[in-house]
Amino acid sequence: MTENEKSITYKETGVDVRAGNEFVKKLPSIVNPTFDKNVINGIGDFAALYSLENEQLSNPLLVSACDGVGTKIKLAIDTKNYSGIGQDLVAMNINDLICTGAKPLFFLDYLSMSKLNIEEHSKIIESVALACKKAKVSLIGGETAEMPGIYSKNDFDLAGFAVGLVDRLKKLPKEIKSGDLIYGLPSSGPHSNGFTLIRKLLELEARDKVADLKKSLMTPTRLYTVFAQDTVILSICSGFAHITGGGIVDNLPRILPKGLTAKIQLDSWGIPSSLKWAIKSAHLSQNHALQTFNCGIGFIAVVPINKSEEFEIQSKNINEPVVKIGEIIRGNELEIIGTLNID
Repeated sequence: MTENEKSITYKETGVDVRAGNEFVKKLPSIVNPTFDKNVINGIGDFAALYSLENEQLSNPLLVSACDGVGTKIKLAIDTKNYSGIGQDLVAMNINDLICTGAKPLFFLDYLSMSKLNIEEHSKIIESVALACKKAKVSLIGGETAEMPGIYSKNDFDLAGFAVGLVDRLKKLPKEIKSGDLIYGLPSSGPHSNGFTLIRKLLELEARDKVADLKKSLMTPTRLYTVFAQDTVILSICSGFAHITGGGIVDNLPRILPKGLTAKIQLDSWGIPSSLKWAIKSAHLSQNHALQTFNCGIGFIAVVPINKSEEFEIQSKNINEPVVKIGEIIRGNELEIIGTLNID
């Protein structure tokens, strides 16, 4: 290198290795409390190790799920509210995973941004760790990446990966048949779907209403692990469905055998105010609303009719509100009855 040639460091291009190392040093105190007895090593190794020797299953299957938070992240950035975004991430993965009847084991996150902000981005990992504790899953690893040029200013993205375990003979769905009842578990709002539309609606909303709307819309995605991991509930149910993008009309059919469909009574449940606002503000038809949002139902359980009373009693015992929203019928197209309670 000649005297006229200037060295260009990694930091000068936007990637601060020292800040990254400081961030990593903070992680053990955040994630270690999520560890269970199966975690072999902590944060810092090239890969995480997790033992299955304590999981005694006769015919074990590993179950995996991968998902992100989507453009709800833009709302988190706008409001600087990172307290629940980690639960959005964990729930979007774990709620998928438990639809198989699996026990969640461990979780990994991927956090990428334009420039690392140790204080703010630590809050995001703390939010992920707190949600992992709620879901009783170990946060055993992840990745943080500074990518200037891909992201701008305060932008970041958040994705995750979960692994669980289920006995092959007990995996769901199983033996769903005509006459089974369909129960819905309430959502807390839009969860992590439909936010590209929601953000557009916020741009058109009166300024004096936007702050309260954003606060309501940032309510985290509900975790349904307590319900779906309850041994009595698992012994009763024939199938679970996580209601995410595509709503009930796209997600419930994913667990139904050929020749069976569902009859859904739309006016049998209430809808959170944030979703009422979004549906009415967008002037969505009922069909479009059902395919865009969860419309107040975040999770579904299919229950044999002769076990419905036992199911309702146990749901009450574990403080999980459920509402009967329909039944399994013969056919190939969903039958929708009534209208959504948006007024």
